[in-house]
Amino acid sequence: MSDPALDPGLAGRLSWSPFELRPPPTPLVTVDDSSLEDRWAEAKRLAADRGVELAPPRLVPWTRKAHELVLHAAESDLADTVRARIFEAYMREGLDIGRVDVLVELASEAGLDRTRTKAVLDVDRFEARVAALRETAAADGVDDTPTVVHPRQRLRGFHNRDRLGTLLGT
Repeated sequence: MSDPALDPGLAGRLSWSPFELRPPPTPLVTVDDSSLEDRWAEAKRLAADRGVELAPPRLVPWTRKAHELVLHAAESDLADTVRARIFEAYMREGLDIGRVDVLVELASEAGLDRTRTKAVLDVDRFEARVAALRETAAADGVDDTPTVVHPRQRLRGFHNRDRLGTLLGT
């Protein structure tokens, strides 16, 4: 699943994979938790450089249901749209993306059927896949988000197009 915000030369060379940074039953934390301090400072600085203000909710939610929703959306070729909407809802609107009712609304906005989406999330249809993909990523050395994995190296944290292009040899 490519990211439409990337240059066309990069978009076809990257794919997204879910990675729960703090899977249940890891205790929930707030955005000012010391373990997240550097990540938020960097994110806010980079966003401000682009004229974007971040306004996440204070509580950092478990993201498994959001990842499940993106996998569900992939079946309708809406994964990129849904992922972008989830990111916007969390980072800029302060919505709790750990709540099924919030995710169902975001899915509906993106064109997915409300009733089917709620059923998929309620029965944990993609829970095992999200967990398996996390295990695979962890086995590949991923322990933080965002991380871009390449056979020769990994980029951890936020990076610009030039740095991604260099990693991918474009």
